[in-house]
Amino acid sequence: MANESGNLILFLSKTILFFAILAIFAVGQRLFYEQMLPYYFWGFNLVLLLYTASLYMISRVYNGFNFGNTGLQEIIISWVICLIIANVFQYFILSLLAIQLLPVLGIAIILTIQIIFVVPMAIFINWLYYRQNPAHKAAIVYGSKERLTEYCSIISLQSKRFKVDHIISQHDAVGSLLDIVDQSDSIFFLDVDEKQQDWLFEYCYMNNKHTYILPKFSSILINTASTIWFSNTPVFSLRRTDSDMGTQIIKRIMDIVISLVAIILTSLLMISVWLAVRLYDNRPAVYKQVRVTRGGRLFTLYKFRSMRPDAEDDGVPRLTAKGDNRITPIGRFIRKTRIDELPQLFNVLSGSMSIVGPRPERPEIAKQYEEIYPTFAFRTKVKAGITGFAQIYGRYNTSPEDKLFLDIMYIESFSILEDIKLMLQTVKVIFQSSTSTEGVEDGSTTALK
Repeated sequence: MANESGNLILFLSKTILFFAILAIFAVGQRLFYEQMLPYYFWGFNLVLLLYTASLYMISRVYNGFNFGNTGLQEIIISWVICLIIANVFQYFILSLLAIQLLPVLGIAIILTIQIIFVVPMAIFINWLYYRQNPAHKAAIVYGSKERLTEYCSIISLQSKRFKVDHIISQHDAVGSLLDIVDQSDSIFFLDVDEKQQDWLFEYCYMNNKHTYILPKFSSILINTASTIWFSNTPVFSLRRTDSDMGTQIIKRIMDIVISLVAIILTSLLMISVWLAVRLYDNRPAVYKQVRVTRGGRLFTLYKFRSMRPDAEDDGVPRLTAKGDNRITPIGRFIRKTRIDELPQLFNVLSGSMSIVGPRPERPEIAKQYEEIYPTFAFRTKVKAGITGFAQIYGRYNTSPEDKLFLDIMYIESFSILEDIKLMLQTVKVIFQSSTSTEGVEDGSTTALK
């Protein structure tokens, strides 16, 4: 009963957050723009309904209500971006209705008040969530120790959600396994044999335990499979056909339009960065590098140079390492803010890349990955992209296997709507912690552990 009342308080808090944001906008719209708009009561409500719908959809894209599963900093960044997009969109709608550009000051004041309200409210709801949902007692069941240390360090970052009390091998006695499951709220499965995992899953399910699994390639495919029925028996269909020609044409048109608009909007910024990099050491500002795209084809990728010109004079292709002294001061800034990626908009415009797709690897490094993970080549089923699952949910030093899983999830669940969602989510990544651009371990040339 206490937990149910706590969840009710959380729900009410989130509801208050959302409707308070709407109320601030409604009052501000009446205060700043009512005299300039050619409609009355019902028109006002219809416009407010449009704002409500857009705010809700954008907040869902940015996981604004995902307290507990998302860090507080990310929640706040999500809401700030969400409010900026929703208010800018509504400002232009109001301007179209008024047949003139309305004063920007009004929408700026509305946005400022909303952000001032959202930040402490998000902090309160986040505190309330963890007060009502203390860290779960967790156990890790492993089959292989190969990634055990790495996996434990990942879970330790979620210390508010999980407290790992037990780490046990799948080969331990059945009684010991069941005792630990009984004592735990959440169970993590790491490289457990399929047969062993199946009966443990059933036991956890029957005893209402939260279960988490480190996926394998086959489970990623099953997750994106379609369900068909043979008589009254459900069957997972893993064979995916390529997207139809119409979808490919729409995706290409989106790439052309978005890259062209982005080039125009960022032209002054790109010129400024080009001058800064060029003047720093009087060497070329644009860096060219051969990468792999769809079907294993090679193309030349463009980036603003962030390293010294002699960064690879030894002839060894390598990824950026933590604290890499090859990075220039200007390069450190443009890498952290992702500005170094802007020239790739010309790759998209020319057709060698897409806005959304797997990140293109260098052929030498891709070959090394494929020797250990042969399925890594599956990433080249589609055209390489600037952003995607791996770029949003992963990091620069994310393991090749995890990059593969993220990219396969994108490839097998591709849709135009999914592409639009990923483009919007990319905006948030730029404002998040610099850990997403963190290099590989010192002395490593790839992201292999």
